[in-house]
Amino acid sequence: MRIGLIGGGKLAEALISGMLASKLSDPESIVVSDIDPSRRSLLKERFGVKTTDDGSQVIKSSDVVILALKPNVLPKVVPALDPLVSTRLVISVAAGVPIAKLESWLPEGTRVVRVMPNLNCAVRESLTVISQGTRASEADLHAAEQIFGSVGMTLRMGEEKLDAVTALSGSGPAYAFIFIEALSDGGVLCGLPREESIRMAAQTVLGAAKMVLESSDHPAQLKDRVCSPGGTTIAAVSQLERSGFRAAAIDAVLAAFRRSKELSG
Repeated sequence: MRIGLIGGGKLAEALISGMLASKLSDPESIVVSDIDPSRRSLLKERFGVKTTDDGSQVIKSSDVVILALKPNVLPKVVPALDPLVSTRLVISVAAGVPIAKLESWLPEGTRVVRVMPNLNCAVRESLTVISQGTRASEADLHAAEQIFGSVGMTLRMGEEKLDAVTALSGSGPAYAFIFIEALSDGGVLCGLPREESIRMAAQTVLGAAKMVLESSDHPAQLKDRVCSPGGTTIAAVSQLERSGFRAAAIDAVLAAFRRSKELSG
């Protein structure tokens, strides 16, 4: 698959790494444009991919063009893309920029897919939601699934769900980091060394997440397995409930959802 990326930041770096590791593409078939010479040098040296400062070269050399740019940059870059882009699949990762707006900036007939990955791309454990543009085909969706499947799990959803997706999985790593930090603080308070406490907290959260994904049981059922009658865990769960932990998590997602809707207009 000939893949081009306009924007060579951290997400582009994670995608290139994932695509090469999964054998989806090879260095000769990937080209990246970026205005920063240091980013171009890093990507070329680390992965052996082609780099340029000219976005039109990306479009001419690719079948799939990934817009790996910040939302505020898209209005300046997308309308100026080479007209040949109308024959390419265009994938946008920009939060808050709807498909209708992207299609209005691009030549008529351009196939657009919008995706919402998260920070976990860096360790190939992202959850990426894929939304279909008005002209995108089943084959285009499959191509997007292959690309973003190289850095984690993918789901298809309508674009109307993306504000909720942003609030849960897009912002979600930050919530998890806070929880891990708080757990490790508790361990330190109980006498554990900081480094070991962080590792224990992170591995515990990782293992619990894996159990949810690999088990057919509801998270509440898995929680109940750990809670022995009169034991330490049920005492801790009781304290979490008294402190409003569950409500705070729900409210955090809702706050992010409302803000996402504001930003997307």
